[in-house]
Formats: sequence, C-alpha cells, structure tokens
Amino acid sequence: MSAVTDSTIVVRAPDIPIPGPLSELKTITVDLESVKPDLKSKLTYPKRVVVAGPDVLLAGVLARLMAAERLDVEVGFVPVDGSRAAAVYVPGDPLTGTPRSVPLIRDDRGAVLVGQAKITGPDGGPITGETFVDSEKLFTGKAKAVLVQTTGEEPGVRARVKEPLKRRWLSGRAAQTGGLELVVTRDGRTDPAVLTRATFYRHTDDWILIS
Repeated sequence: MSAVTDSTIVVRAPDIPIPGPLSELKTITVDLESVKPDLKSKLTYPKRVVVAGPDVLLAGVLARLMAAERLDVEVGFVPVDGSRAAAVYVPGDPLTGTPRSVPLIRDDRGAVLVGQAKITGPDGGPITGETFVDSEKLFTGKAKAVLVQTTGEEPGVRARVKEPLKRRWLSGRAAQTGGLELVVTRDGRTDPAVLTRATFYRHTDDWILIS
C-alpha cells in the first residue's frame, strides 16, 4: 500500500458500492438517519477520508471534522447521481488527486452545507420575512421559498428567491433569512425544527478537497 492508502479510510452510506481501488481500505458504514451520532462514535482522523454517498453524508463528515477541529484531514468524494456538491466541488481521484482548500459553508447551528438549502414556511408553504446576503437585501415580505447554494469559491454562498420571475442571485460570505416560521431543507434533508432565523456563512477555516 502507498503512504496515502495506508492512512485513508472510506465512509460510506448503506448500499453504496465501493469502487475497486478503495475496496481494500478500512470502511465505515454510516446510517443516513443518524449521521451525526454515527460519525461521532465511529470516525477516526487519518490523513484522508473518502466519502462515498449522497451530499448529506459529505456534509456530515465535514461537520464532524469542523467540530473536532480536524479540518486538516483531506476529503475525497465519490458522489451519487444527482449530487449538487459534485457539480460545485468537482471531485478528483480520491487516491491520486491533488488536495486543495475550498470554502466551508456552515450554519449557525453547526451544520455544514455542501450543495443547496431551501428555506420555506411550514409544510413547504411560503415564508414571511426577509433575506440579506452580506449587507444587501434580497427580499422582504412574502416569498415562495429562498434557495441558498454553495459556490465552491470565494465569496462562498449565493441566494435567490424561488419565484418564476425572480432569478437574480446575490453572492457573498453569508446569507441570512429571518421570518416567523422557517423550515430548512439542507442537502436533501429537512430539519424537523421550525426556526425564526436561518444563516449560512463561510467558516473561518476552509476544508481540503481531493480534486
């Protein structure tokens, strides 16, 4: 084994096949319904982690590395079909690719966003509130939904109102939405909590992507 493969582990979602070159590496299987506790109990911190699965698993691994102050760990990504994160953070060969720093986008509750967040009212209804990207107002009043996406490069995030005739994106380091009742779907998973504020912003440290 090379020095890289000798210090690499694979974190996979159930039923995700492991590509041949990775099949002999130490592998951790994580339940997508309990990503946070599973990673807390199972994840060690080698030189490199390869994530095989959907965006929500990649986000969970990055959140765990951030919480453990181990963003020095290199992260490879083997995405599933339809991954938005793969379009933003284009992955390379997880064993031979080149590590590079990319912006880490998080929220004010310690979760990480790697693809897209959708902010609505309860049951997917409209929101009443306002959104700012940095200091620029995106909207105030009522909106069907707000979309927040990672950009993969500076400044880090962009947001727009989800309305047929309003497709203007605003980019910045932070996108903050305040409202009466907000429901956030992050990387395909809906948070059960109803919030009055949802903020996504660039973390002080980047993460290391194998590209």
